[in-house]
Amino acid sequence: MTWPASFFFPHRVQVRDMVWQGGMGSVPGAPRTLIAEVIDERTLVRDKDSREVVSNSRVTVPDNAAVSVGALVTVWPGEPEEREAEVIRIGRDKNDPPLPSHQILWLT
Repeated sequence: MTWPASFFFPHRVQVRDMVWQGGMGSVPGAPRTLIAEVIDERTLVRDKDSREVVSNSRVTVPDNAAVSVGALVTVWPGEPEEREAEVIRIGRDKNDPPLPSHQILWLT
């Protein structure tokens, strides 16, 4: 049995990856739209520097989305709850078909 992508990823998010600009540092790049599952909940997580920080949203995207820590993600685009937040931690869940492998993004 095959499940449609919308079963696992019923929402859409916009991601702006950080682009290195040499001596200017990193700046957000052009937005790209990804299918996702968005869950707004407060969770205590460790960031890339092992500091405890509060995450306000957890976003699941397909594994091939290749999102990096530091990227900016807009959740609920076009809705009153729309907001942009930074990716502070990434996890991966590898699965055998028919389940999709995915990235789990924790946002500020």
